[in-house]
Amino acid sequence: MGNRLKDILTREGVSAYRVCKDLGLDKGQMSRFLNEKSNLTLAKIERIADYLGYDLQLVKRKSSRKGA
Repeated sequence: MGNRLKDILTREGVSAYRVCKDLGLDKGQMSRFLNEKSNLTLAKIERIADYLGYDLQLVKRKSSRKGA
């Protein structure tokens, strides 16, 4: 997920620093997330997505744990 956010930030021309500053997020935690060494809460991911003008969606996979 961190790599996807990196791509979006690049596409939108927004730095991770700007996102953290504007939303009051911890820069170290964001850096670890972008480098896939840590996770962010869903609430924080939703705030970032909203800030960037994106919606989060749950998409059904072909197989599920229930069917496995």
